[in-house]
Amino acid sequence: MARCLVLDLGAGSGRAMLATLENRRLRLDEIHRFEGYAIERDDGPHWCLPHLFDEVEESLRRCSAVAGSLDSIGVDSWGLDYALLDHAGGLVEEPYHYRHARSQRGRDALPLPPEELFAISGAQDLPVNTICQLFDQTRHAPEALARSRGLLMMADVVNYHLTGNLRSELTLARTSGLVDARTDNWSADLCQKLGMPQRLLQPVIRPGEVYGALRRELAGRLGLGPVPVISVAAHDTASAVAALDLADGGGFVICGSWSLIGLERRAPDLDDAVRAAGFGNEGGVDGRTFLVKSLNGLHLIQKLRAAWQQRDGRPVTYAGIADQVTKAARLDDTPAIDPSDPLFFNPPDIIEAIRRSCARNGTFPPYDLGGLALAVYDGLASEIGSAVRTIEQLTGRVLPSLTLCGGGAQDAILCDRIAACSGKAVRIGPIEASSWGNALVQLLGLGQIKSLEEGRALVERSVDIRNLV
Repeated sequence: MARCLVLDLGAGSGRAMLATLENRRLRLDEIHRFEGYAIERDDGPHWCLPHLFDEVEESLRRCSAVAGSLDSIGVDSWGLDYALLDHAGGLVEEPYHYRHARSQRGRDALPLPPEELFAISGAQDLPVNTICQLFDQTRHAPEALARSRGLLMMADVVNYHLTGNLRSELTLARTSGLVDARTDNWSADLCQKLGMPQRLLQPVIRPGEVYGALRRELAGRLGLGPVPVISVAAHDTASAVAALDLADGGGFVICGSWSLIGLERRAPDLDDAVRAAGFGNEGGVDGRTFLVKSLNGLHLIQKLRAAWQQRDGRPVTYAGIADQVTKAARLDDTPAIDPSDPLFFNPPDIIEAIRRSCARNGTFPPYDLGGLALAVYDGLASEIGSAVRTIEQLTGRVLPSLTLCGGGAQDAILCDRIAACSGKAVRIGPIEASSWGNALVQLLGLGQIKSLEEGRALVERSVDIRNLV
């Protein structure tokens, strides 16, 4: 038997799961769920890391009380964002959220053409990329960089808090746009051309390797021993893909805060046609990569829920939104947004943004909650279907199926619309796919399973996987 603590940190919320391997099955039990580390300041959105660290420690405390002991700990998180550490190990500043205005400002000012950036990193051209944020910082806040000892992505900074060791996990580093896709290491060429301080970038660690042991002070305070902290696929997308059985050569759709549509491959595709089609390459487990396109996702529904709740003065649940969507879906003529519309980068009024996007698409703007949410769903499904066809054009392959995972895979209407727009057979995979993938890589690191394929078969035995009819 093996027990692993999974810390799965999304941009919207975090969760701690106790993964137990026993009798050739894997079980995940939720220990703690939390949010509130995304905060608004006068200048825009930031991340409150002290609050996040407190929640991580509370997760370890609860896990210690439930399990008694652990074989390992693993952390995955969203990509793109980074923290700067000073020479004493403290934060130089409050980390910026990727939807802060500086991201687009940095993207607009980058002196290298997108073609040159893509030829090195293979990353999708997005204004939220780390390279855009960091370039803006070199121009507008270089003093913070001068005071810094190291730059860490979000899961890496949590692992630093746990172990005291500075490392950069590969799949997370690949989201920065600063890693050479051919070497899987930091690109000195890009750093030099963009005037970025390469001294801040930490040694790259790969999935299955060990960051170090839980710090003695933390272990004693939280009732744990020197538990090894294993480097999982620290980018939550890579963890999610690790959990999916893609043996038939099918594609995947991750329906979370972002919608990610992709295809697992053995090597990155650096042909400029990939960039021109709005796709990029990201890192996976066991030396794999995936061709992927990132779109706005259920982040829009999260913002809509908050806005409608504030406007209506009454609580709004996701179940309530689903009921309203079901009613709206009975209408013959339903509107749809364009999820790639710049309106949705960080809209101050999501309701007005949805209506304006529908009007731009030549559809009648909705005014009720169900119609607004359905416009988001239909827009996402349409873009996902288009992305699937583009993958087939880029690769010369017909995808036999799509595997859906993430929170949106629980929504029957969204899944049905994705199936209709893509024309593919759809499998509903694990909802908490990134947590399952996190656990699998910990088990690989512990030697409890021997390969990614064995781990995926373990998930198939342990989770209710269903085909959409």
